[in-house]
Amino acid sequence: MAEEKAPQAGPVGKLFHAGFHALAALRGARAFHPNGLLFNGELQALGRDDLALPEEPVAVTVRMSKGAGLPGRVPDALGMAVRIPAVGGHPWDLTLTTSGTGLAGRVLPRPARAWTSGRYSTLLPYRTKGGLVWLAARAEAARNVEASLDGLRRLVAEGPVTYLVETVRANGHRKPCATLTLHEVDDDSPQPAFDPMLNLPPGWELRPRWLTGLRERAYEGSRKGR
Repeated sequence: MAEEKAPQAGPVGKLFHAGFHALAALRGARAFHPNGLLFNGELQALGRDDLALPEEPVAVTVRMSKGAGLPGRVPDALGMAVRIPAVGGHPWDLTLTTSGTGLAGRVLPRPARAWTSGRYSTLLPYRTKGGLVWLAARAEAARNVEASLDGLRRLVAEGPVTYLVETVRANGHRKPCATLTLHEVDDDSPQPAFDPMLNLPPGWELRPRWLTGLRERAYEGSRKGR
């Protein structure tokens, strides 16, 4: 049976595409999360779960960014994008944003004052064989620094920064699945176009489909606009 695809976004999707295209063109960068730092990182699985992570530590690319691109240390919805190298033929892209807690809180962006004080969430859940699941991340140590890119650069220069990655169920049950460590800034490599809709873990699907359809149109517009 052919894999069921997300429905076309239609006129609303076209508006999303046009709006994000215009904003990205105006900025000359991503419509949201326009400025960020690229890091060489490492992902270490803590056990087998619905997310079939590589059993051995794996080098990953991580982009940390400010959602609205607010200047300096002004609090913002902070972003974490992770590219896990090719597993089964293609990479996985995971994108998380600082959010609240609880079922309502984890789906809404929430400004954070520091890179290690906020809780990061995928905002949208994935549909897996075991039901709906979000991915979340939080710093293992409270080495807080203001929410500026320069502050984050200094923080990692002082030593690796590690986040605990968890799966979160609709009932709030959390289960650690990996650690993500930022080792050093990579100023030389081009920043990749992360796309969590196209580069999914096998057997996972972002939900709800109507919203992921709009989100993909927004990503397309942003990519073309910049």
